[in-house]
Amino acid sequence: MARGSPTDKDCEMTVALALRNVSKSFGAIRIAGGIELDIRENEAVGILGPNGAGKTTILGLITGTLGLDAGRIEFYGRDLQRLSTEQRCRLGIARAYQVPQPFGDMTVFENLMVGACFGAGQTMAAAQVRCLDILEACGLSSLANAHAGGLTLLNRKRLELARALATKPKILLLDEIAGGLTQHEYDELVALIRKANASGVTIVWIEHVLHALLSVVSRALVLYQGQFIADGDPRDVIRDPKVAEVYMGIETDA
Repeated sequence: MARGSPTDKDCEMTVALALRNVSKSFGAIRIAGGIELDIRENEAVGILGPNGAGKTTILGLITGTLGLDAGRIEFYGRDLQRLSTEQRCRLGIARAYQVPQPFGDMTVFENLMVGACFGAGQTMAAAQVRCLDILEACGLSSLANAHAGGLTLLNRKRLELARALATKPKILLLDEIAGGLTQHEYDELVALIRKANASGVTIVWIEHVLHALLSVVSRALVLYQGQFIADGDPRDVIRDPKVAEVYMGIETDA
């Protein structure tokens, strides 16, 4: 939870990811202003906010593709400040991007092998076994030898998620992975995300498709003007008057 008064049950749970007084600005635009946040092991957390609120930037700070202006980020108590993106991935931080970024000239299977061998540091033999299992789980077995650059949008999204899973993540950061899909298509992705969470992977998901998000997460936060202005049960959060004001003009039917 965003730093507050934890319950006895919360105190018994391990904090997987912690943001401590995290600040980030781009010129005069403040993206994060002293953010405090605890995400506990095996939680499924959704992050909401209007376009431009800085949600994707927060993921960049966690993975190390962007640097902090102030504060620190801890992963299972370890300060990530001096660690590269690659080192953070080896620790168990994986990210799936809003716009899939496959290696287009490689096959689907080869894309997963890159994640398993370089992202997780597995041997070729172990990586092959893991990647075959992930192909099956993500419905990509029939496309294992297809070039990633020729996939449909749904299958590119599946591959983006599968490649992240190939890195053996402890925490999986998802950036609007349901965007651009039909309800039937994002229902398929939701099932995969639920399965990952059920296997012990902590989920942090940025999403505007609220039906998809609410079917997975048990906690929602709303980012606005550099701070989380709401944190709690997702259905309570989206009914919060402050949140309604932030989302003025954005239609939801959740």
